Amino acid sequence: MERFCLGVLTAALASLWLPMLPGLNGPLLLHLLAVGLRQFFLAGIGVFLLSLCLTMQHHEDTRLQLLNQHTTLVAGTVVSIPQSYDIGSRFILQLHETVKNKPQNAAGGLLQVRWPQTEIQPKQGQRWLFQLKLRPIRGLANPGRGVSEAHALVQGLLLQGTVVGKAEYLGGYAVWRQRVYDQMQQQLVPYSTAPLLIALTVGERPFSDETWGGLQATGLSHLISISGMHIALVFGWLLLLLPLWRQLPLTAVQRQALAWLAALLAAFFYCQLAGWAIPTLRAMLALSLVVWLRLLYRRCSGWRFSLVLTAGLLLWQPTWVLSLSFWLSVSAVALVFLLQWRYPTPNGWRALLWHFLRYQLLFCLLMLPLGLLIFDGVAPLALISNLIFVPWCSLLAIPLLLATFLLQQLSDLPLSVLWQGIDWIYQPLWWWLQFAADSESWWSLPQQTPYVAILLVIAASCCLLPNRVFGWMLAFVGSVPLFFGLMLPIVPKLHLVDIGQGTALVLQQGRYGFVYDLGPRYGSYSATKQQLLPFLRYIGVRQLDYVVISHDDSDHTGDPAVLKSAFPEAKWVSDVQRLQPDLNCRQLPAQWQQFRLQQLWPVYDQVKRSKNDSSCVLLLSVGSFQILLTGDASKNVEQQLMRLNPKLQADVLVLGHHGSRTSSDLRFLQQLKPALALNSAGWQNHYQHPADSVVAALSLLQVPLWNTAEQGAISLTFSNEKLMLQSVRHGRLVKWLENLPEHAESQTTTR
Repeated sequence: MERFCLGVLTAALASLWLPMLPGLNGPLLLHLLAVGLRQFFLAGIGVFLLSLCLTMQHHEDTRLQLLNQHTTLVAGTVVSIPQSYDIGSRFILQLHETVKNKPQNAAGGLLQVRWPQTEIQPKQGQRWLFQLKLRPIRGLANPGRGVSEAHALVQGLLLQGTVVGKAEYLGGYAVWRQRVYDQMQQQLVPYSTAPLLIALTVGERPFSDETWGGLQATGLSHLISISGMHIALVFGWLLLLLPLWRQLPLTAVQRQALAWLAALLAAFFYCQLAGWAIPTLRAMLALSLVVWLRLLYRRCSGWRFSLVLTAGLLLWQPTWVLSLSFWLSVSAVALVFLLQWRYPTPNGWRALLWHFLRYQLLFCLLMLPLGLLIFDGVAPLALISNLIFVPWCSLLAIPLLLATFLLQQLSDLPLSVLWQGIDWIYQPLWWWLQFAADSESWWSLPQQTPYVAILLVIAASCCLLPNRVFGWMLAFVGSVPLFFGLMLPIVPKLHLVDIGQGTALVLQQGRYGFVYDLGPRYGSYSATKQQLLPFLRYIGVRQLDYVVISHDDSDHTGDPAVLKSAFPEAKWVSDVQRLQPDLNCRQLPAQWQQFRLQQLWPVYDQVKRSKNDSSCVLLLSVGSFQILLTGDASKNVEQQLMRLNPKLQADVLVLGHHGSRTSSDLRFLQQLKPALALNSAGWQNHYQHPADSVVAALSLLQVPLWNTAEQGAISLTFSNEKLMLQSVRHGRLVKWLENLPEHAESQTTTR
């Protein structure tokens, strides 16, 4: 059994490196041969690959059924608490068996629905009929921002849809969890810690970006998100009430069985309240197995139990191999057993205190490589945060919160005094999160390869060797490659951020940054806040010197207040007077770091032009390379540029107007002779950018085109007369999640 489970786990890890998934015949043949030869390790590998391939094939077939159906009229039940925005709401819809008394494709499947309206607020448990515009789930691809496609597979989501027509309420009532959520939102309005209290009761996390930043910087996300730890805590607290069962006229065996079942039932209700999030589902399955073994008086080592459970979960839901929380949970549990084996629990309060401190130190140290691989950074405050707030929340805050919540459910009184007390208890945690967010206590270490993380795991594991001095020396030696990577020379870089239909470009020289355009803003969505600002923090920009707004268009002006708040020292450059810039486009300095700047357009001739033709056109030079930024300038401006600059050439061209047919004239491209063209556009945008005529012209001139819609964020690194290109989608670990064109690879171009 252990060899079989190890085979499943090995195949799951190896599948993350596969360029594409194999067909069904290969894994099936491998499994049959392995069973015949009694090679159970290979049998486990074959079974997992077969399960993964079958799941993905069924998922793709179901998606195609929905996309190819003649009507987009769907009926279903809202199965998540809708998230409200100023432009509507978003929720998950589970499809019914029928729609309008006719069979419905993909019955039981899940859709992610966006309803752009504000008058009606759907509730979890209600049944609705919608006319949807369906499309595959595909998110923006910026580093450090998660993978939407992987998240959709883990959640079982088939497609995303937008309500574009008919919406009819079919009945049904809000479920208990929805009613509890609405009640808590009303009751907790006066309390600043309300987001934390709601997150730890119903599992919804209405956090601001600052709170998320504080959770990242303190390493306390696992404490606020209802997970296996919380379910196990509820289970353990109920077991502590075992002496109360002695009053019942039952035998000792019956009382013990009743206590275990009662604790399991309490954990079940907490999972129900949390909406059966995947971490809670895993924890509930694990506890159910523990109780079953306990009632049958069966013994099982912690190692074997964890191995069998992990393999079983991966075979049941093979797409969980893409879940970051799954691997974090598996690693944490394995580490707990390892530390318990290496350092058994001592007796005496002093020994226990030292044991706890050593445990937290080693746990944070050994989990650091995995966090570095997944989150591209480390939280230096994680150790002290966990030392203080894990026992604070586990022993005091969470028990009192759930006890108060239970009393509130049994009473019609508001219990304001109790809620005020809970607010006071959570205030230290709330203050700590705000402090960490304001101090930006997160060390970003972008673009670390999996091999660095594996080496760090081996190095950190050396700390557990019996010979402590020798172990710590090996750990230091194993960490040298990471420190060596941090000491590499700082080189100039250009980043084209994936912000959908719009433009946001960043020049970087170490910790210094220069921004050209801010991306789009519409309704409550701000690409500046949700994509550009996190990107700047991810790549390590701590000082923003200049922000250039090319022209007055909403997909370029974005949300200036966000950057002004985050980087108040930045100088703003634009001809858009309503933005109150510090400089106009013609006043840009001739040099910024290693980049030479030349403003080519507009010329100061007092001629009134359209918004697009007023774009600030810049020619950047770094080393022997030249990069041309044209904003949304049209072919007319391109002709003027050729007239004013007869010898104008560029090695890299950022296509004008997102690749629209109104720009990128063939004669202009012939004069520039670019070696590479970049474009920033939204995936399947309704403008159909880049235009076929532009793509054809580039193809005629044999100029490769890299588009953010296909490659995600694009980075150019300049060093020693070489230009290295990288894209986020190509750099992702799981290659079979992407559908990249042939030229979308990491390349090095020589001048």
